[in-house]
Amino acid sequence: MTPCAAARADATRLHFHVSLNEEHVFLDIALAPDAQIGLGERVHHYSLLTLARLRLADARRGLDASCQGWVDVGCLSQMLGLDSSHLNIQIHRARHQFAQALPSQMQAAAIVERRRGEIRFGALAFRITRGGSVEGEFPLPL
Repeated sequence: MTPCAAARADATRLHFHVSLNEEHVFLDIALAPDAQIGLGERVHHYSLLTLARLRLADARRGLDASCQGWVDVGCLSQMLGLDSSHLNIQIHRARHQFAQALPSQMQAAAIVERRRGEIRFGALAFRITRGGSVEGEFPLPL
């Protein structure tokens, strides 16, 4: 990745907008203070939100960044009420949506990281707003 692309990736922030009843999840990508891409409401955004919340919870507990957010794929499937193949389809759709929305230099695969049997939300900065209140931010504010 070129230095300019790396700087853009560092400036990228995701913003999850969640309804109070958790039925609706909208996602925006802020590439810069004045550049925002609205990804709308999609079913797979709830899976990303769940992964983001797991990463945030681990960060709040003080876990090392390399350990934050990892969850067994089977456990996540159960949490979401999905079978693992449907979860994989949702992850594929999320990556595809990001690949279409983001500049070509940015890696859409970075939204979700995988290792043997486990998955986590990538190291992208994000904010979760539920209703009108900020639920959390990653990385944690100083």
